[in-house]
Amino acid sequence: MKLSNRKRDRKYERGQILILLAFVIIGLMLCSALAVDVGFAYVTKARLSKAVDAACLTGMSNLAAGQDTAQTVATNTFNANYPVTGLDANAPTMNVTFSQNAGQQVVGVTATATIRTIFMGLLPGYRTLNVSASAQALRGFLAMTIVLDRSGSMASNGGQQALLSSAPTFVNYFNNTTDQVGMVSFASNATIDFTIAKQFQTPITNKINALSFVGGTFGPGGLTLAKAQEDSVIPQQGQNLVKVVVYFTDGLVNEIEDTFNCTSQWGHTLYDYGGYDSPNNNVDFFNPTDGTDWGGVDRNGNPPHSPTPDCTGVTNFTSQINGQQESFTRTNVTADAQYRALQTASAMRNEGIYVYSIGLGTKPSTAFLQQIANDPASSTYDSTKPVGIAVFAPDCPSSTCTIELQQVFQTIAAKILLRLIQ
Repeated sequence: MKLSNRKRDRKYERGQILILLAFVIIGLMLCSALAVDVGFAYVTKARLSKAVDAACLTGMSNLAAGQDTAQTVATNTFNANYPVTGLDANAPTMNVTFSQNAGQQVVGVTATATIRTIFMGLLPGYRTLNVSASAQALRGFLAMTIVLDRSGSMASNGGQQALLSSAPTFVNYFNNTTDQVGMVSFASNATIDFTIAKQFQTPITNKINALSFVGGTFGPGGLTLAKAQEDSVIPQQGQNLVKVVVYFTDGLVNEIEDTFNCTSQWGHTLYDYGGYDSPNNNVDFFNPTDGTDWGGVDRNGNPPHSPTPDCTGVTNFTSQINGQQESFTRTNVTADAQYRALQTASAMRNEGIYVYSIGLGTKPSTAFLQQIANDPASSTYDSTKPVGIAVFAPDCPSSTCTIELQQVFQTIAAKILLRLIQ
């Protein structure tokens, strides 16, 4: 009797297993269907996020041109990064907003895509899925000093025309009401042409157009003045302030400045001195105030005498490279000038200042300008310090000189604007 019952139970159990197996198969099919549609949704989310991020960055980068321009560029960027496919039920919706946070400009982008489902569409209400993404860019404040070479060689290598065309456009990439920009220039002396401030676009453009291109290349002086300009800007509490120096030159630095303890009938003890590209390794002395050439050393190695300012008894200068006394030769002065320029650039990076460098023509040293900027290609690159780049317009003089320099300034501007965006 008991044996018969066991047989009957097994028969019933076989029927239950078939039912359970059917449910399991249906469940697996539903899970697989869900996985396929969710997978498509995940891919769409990734595409949408990439497009939103790109639109947000380009919108912020073009905000200086106005909100209408920024919105148009952001929309075009989004569409380029999210082409509609057959999976989309319709074109995605996208929205750009502009606001401020603690005085800082904010660009927000949101977008929603509606995709068709494949398997989930068999269920009522699941024929489509909505996928959304958003991004927000916060633009910090900029304190930037441009350092421009106005040496005599610029008048003969196409640099003068190229700079007058390119530099004002570069300045206009930045916000005239929230950013602060200053201008320093150098030749046989270095000057602050426009003290770092807001409302800079017109006055700096006027200063650039009024530059006179004559004299040597007192690059260290230009960098020293730029550092002083940057140091004068104190960030407010909680303010995202990015400090930048852009150094432009068409040649090697070949001039330095020192105070000499000497007897001078003209009352001068501070001298700018260095060499042009002149024969015999000559060194000239210049008025630090206006760059007037006071003449070269005499036959005994002394600085200039009457009728130019006299500095009797001084036959050497103290090198900052090694602290030793060096003779007044162009080779010695140029080496010290490069060292002093690099030391100043390094000191700026120690304060968190980003340095970018631009070389025009073939005379600037690629290695030197890469070191000035802490370019990743530099032999002295330090990844723990603010990273800049060195960019070159080598085809000067030529018919493409101006175009090349414009592209170089655009590259630098893009790097700076991206650094401002969080």
